[in-house]
Amino acid sequence: MKFGLHYQLPCSSSQSSVQRYRDTIEQAAHAETLGFESVWPVEQHFNPELSISPAPLLMLSAIAERTRNLRLGIAIVLLPLSHPIRVAEEIATLDVISNGRVEFGIGRGSIPTHFSGFGLNQAESRERMLESLEMILQAWTTDHFSFQGKFYSVNNLSVVPKPVQQPHPPVRIAANSPDTFELSGRMGYPIFVAAQVNPFRKIRELLPLYYQARAAAGHPDRGGEDVTLLLPLYVGESQTQIRQDLEPSIKRFLQAVATIYATSGPLPEGRIKEVLERVQRMTYEQVCEVMAVFDTPDACVERLKRFQQEFGMGRVICWFNPGGIVPHQQVMRSMELFATKVMPHFQ
Repeated sequence: MKFGLHYQLPCSSSQSSVQRYRDTIEQAAHAETLGFESVWPVEQHFNPELSISPAPLLMLSAIAERTRNLRLGIAIVLLPLSHPIRVAEEIATLDVISNGRVEFGIGRGSIPTHFSGFGLNQAESRERMLESLEMILQAWTTDHFSFQGKFYSVNNLSVVPKPVQQPHPPVRIAANSPDTFELSGRMGYPIFVAAQVNPFRKIRELLPLYYQARAAAGHPDRGGEDVTLLLPLYVGESQTQIRQDLEPSIKRFLQAVATIYATSGPLPEGRIKEVLERVQRMTYEQVCEVMAVFDTPDACVERLKRFQQEFGMGRVICWFNPGGIVPHQQVMRSMELFATKVMPHFQ
């Protein structure tokens, strides 16, 4: 099984955004020396308590120059928010800079302020994502192309540079709702499943939709390559130490999510409302039980092996600092403990 790092990059008013980025880049560079396979920052906007990562490709460019083999993933590009030609150019440029190390993770997005901030109708997010993906793939795989869609059109355009990876960087879709699990399976794309969005119980219910849709559409079973699990994870020597390190950060994460609920106005019925309402009620103990692995090395191995049997994932993306306030050196120590005491059990 492969292991990567996830970064959402929250930043409180008492923290330095400069230092947050420097620590993140340092952690990613150290991760390569420890045997982690990949790094996966997210794209988020307009809320520093949740994230100061509106441009993950810029951070990945910096990480590319500090590493040689680390895969540079995006979990995720919010595809409806940007013009697909610009996305195609920037992803291809990063693939060239890194000599073919990009993993292209995409999603629709679900936070209302992301869409209102860019003057977009959130109800169009699915259509925009699918149209953008089609356009990007054509831009990468043809010398010149024309495209006429509902939202975008181009005529006889040549997008350069082309990606190093041929025919294009691997595409992976964030699957959070039942319809996206089914859609991704029908289209044959590998997926992310995020435990902070859908707790473990819900993932157990939703993954069969994906596997059934893949099989029905005639896509081959690629084993672990089909599913990547993203989850909050932290390893320490004792439960007491882990809680001491992590609980303030988890409380901050829960508060940041609750703030979205409080400031977005009335939310429509559906997954995002359900997620936010659930998070509002959570305690540290409940987070540990239903959507995270905060444990000693042996217990962490046991839980991950159980998830591997249940979910069939071939990669775990570890979110070592969900609330953003675990000190840098403690994050590094947890990464080191995970790499030396947990990862060898999955090689």
